[in-house]
Amino acid sequence: MADEKMTMDEFHKKVAISTNNGIWAILDNDSPSSQELEDALRMAHTARYHWSKVGTTVNAVRAEYMLARVYTHMKKSEPALAHASRGLELAKEAEKTDDKWKDWDLPFIYEALARAHAIAGNKSECKKYKGLAQKTTDVVEGEEDKKICQGELDKVTC
Repeated sequence: MADEKMTMDEFHKKVAISTNNGIWAILDNDSPSSQELEDALRMAHTARYHWSKVGTTVNAVRAEYMLARVYTHMKKSEPALAHASRGLELAKEAEKTDDKWKDWDLPFIYEALARAHAIAGNKSECKKYKGLAQKTTDVVEGEEDKKICQGELDKVTC
């Protein structure tokens, strides 16, 4: 097999996509090991870095979401809250300016904020963001997208 030739931008995009997608198998595991979570964290930071080289604001939102989710699984509330909050800041910008924005991006970032507040012990903030996630999930147009958003939101306990 010949060596694959690609530009640096193609390389960044390929690594960002593969590392981001690799995280889901770990997060979907009912009881990931600490090593699996460490691997997920490394993948999430790797994806965030590579998206910073070639991605749009939406890619940054989604990368911050994944970082928040991994830190939440690790029960590390401070970085989970920081990444989820950064994701929301970026989402407000992306919603207005990025043509890759999808109607399911906002429900996911609200869900990440709810999860982060839950592990931080901020019950009222968890409920607030879970409610916002539900409100924005309810208006997602694609049935499959709505089902995925709802499935993740249903896992949040405040």
